[in-house]
Amino acid sequence: LGYIAAHSAIVLVCLGGLMDGELMVHAQMLFNGKTPFGGGGMLADVPAQHRLGDGNPTFRGNLLVAEGTQSSTAILTQADGIVLQELPFSIELKKFVVEYYATGMPKLFASDIVIHDKQTGDKLPARVEVNHPVSHRGIEIYQSSFDDGGSSVRVRAIPMNAQGRALELQGRIGGSTPLVQAQGDTSAPLTVEFTGLRVTNVENFAEEADAAVDVRKVDLQESFKARMGAANKVGASKNLRNVGPSISYKLRDAAGQAREFNNYMLPLDMGDGVPVFLLGMRDTPAQTFRYLRIPADEKQSMEAFFLLKSALADPAMRERAVQRYAAKSVDASRPELAQQLAQSAARALSLFAQGTTEASEPPQAGLQAVALFIESNVPVAERDKAGEVLIRILNGVVFELAQMSREAAGLPPAGSDAASQAFMTMAVLALSDSPLYTAPVTLQLTDFTQVQASVFQVARAPGKKVVYLGCALLILGIFAMLYVRERRMWVWLAPTDGEGANGVPGAQATMALSTNRKTMDGDREFEQLKTTLLGWKE
Repeated sequence: LGYIAAHSAIVLVCLGGLMDGELMVHAQMLFNGKTPFGGGGMLADVPAQHRLGDGNPTFRGNLLVAEGTQSSTAILTQADGIVLQELPFSIELKKFVVEYYATGMPKLFASDIVIHDKQTGDKLPARVEVNHPVSHRGIEIYQSSFDDGGSSVRVRAIPMNAQGRALELQGRIGGSTPLVQAQGDTSAPLTVEFTGLRVTNVENFAEEADAAVDVRKVDLQESFKARMGAANKVGASKNLRNVGPSISYKLRDAAGQAREFNNYMLPLDMGDGVPVFLLGMRDTPAQTFRYLRIPADEKQSMEAFFLLKSALADPAMRERAVQRYAAKSVDASRPELAQQLAQSAARALSLFAQGTTEASEPPQAGLQAVALFIESNVPVAERDKAGEVLIRILNGVVFELAQMSREAAGLPPAGSDAASQAFMTMAVLALSDSPLYTAPVTLQLTDFTQVQASVFQVARAPGKKVVYLGCALLILGIFAMLYVRERRMWVWLAPTDGEGANGVPGAQATMALSTNRKTMDGDREFEQLKTTLLGWKE
């Protein structure tokens, strides 16, 4: 019986899997003329040949519902498109609830929904959580994931060349907005595609441990305790902090080529003494984001940096900054030294702003251009000293340029405290890296209204009862094979030549016993049966 139950269970599980698989969907597509849909557009515009009726006995699909909306059409993904599955009810999402652990990982997914029955008109409120589905008319509703339901965002498009004016744009996640005016070139229009909004971003700001270890500070007992016990204990320290919202978008040109960007709304304190705005960019989804760090000014904005960047791109402003720096750095009684310093400062600032001009080298601005100039024109023994002098001159000229840009914008001059020095240091690094940020504009998130959406998995699975029956038989069969002893006995009777008592012909009996396990109980039972049935005694 154990073998029969176990093997029957395997057959039942396979049959249940076939019933709940895509066998019925493919059968309807084969015999009812249904075909996958490979186009785009609204779900309501999909023709009837791509839809399955609500009487479909088995299916499994996904349903996305935004807050405040309802839907009754699930999507069944196929190899060459999708098939739409009509449901006998519609799901309205009242509110999506998500809670997070301190690590930033989601702790709870929950959706407060209302089920609108098409046949009876009833409205049934329910709550769907992960591992706690809701069932209605034989269809299970699972909480699968969550997504953005079309949040409205307001962004500020800032030209990276710092020559045009910033524009205020409004959009919706999942939508697109033309960016012709912000580009400033009607022959090469850009389109902004808003792809994502993350309200919570939890990052680990703990400092990494040094590779070198002082053996005098090694405590074997504490080290042993740190790695024993709960599995969630780790040796590395954590400093988790929510850094605020971020927005993801794509800039697509007229040829259809697009780059992906990810910008944080608020400045982050990365431990450099000044908060920075992180502007991420990547060319393909297979790459990781590379971030440009722009320092935040005293108003926690990027205004001071872009004023400096605009002044750096103006030759007249650069010339005035060089003259001011030379006049402040050299005594007025030594005009020849002032002229020499002005020439060196003009050369360093020109390299930093425009890059090298030699035909044999590709144009490359920033600190890399200054380094290439030193390698090409200064002997090896004097490069360190020359580099220190040029960087000191460059920092002084850029500071004067920043003061002039603030004066032109009507802002108070920057001070000479540690915060201003840290800002200037990060500004020089950001100006040096900005040519690598090849986008003509960057978008700064200024405001948003979040609309969340739930992704439900809806499934009608009649084969699960067959699978449950198979599982029960499998358990019974395994226990029967393990704990039930199977015994079989043979008795062979053969006639003899002589006669027995009372003239009855004699017979010879041969007895045997088999069992699936050789135990002492089996040997003892064989002796008892032999004595009882045959009367043999040894």
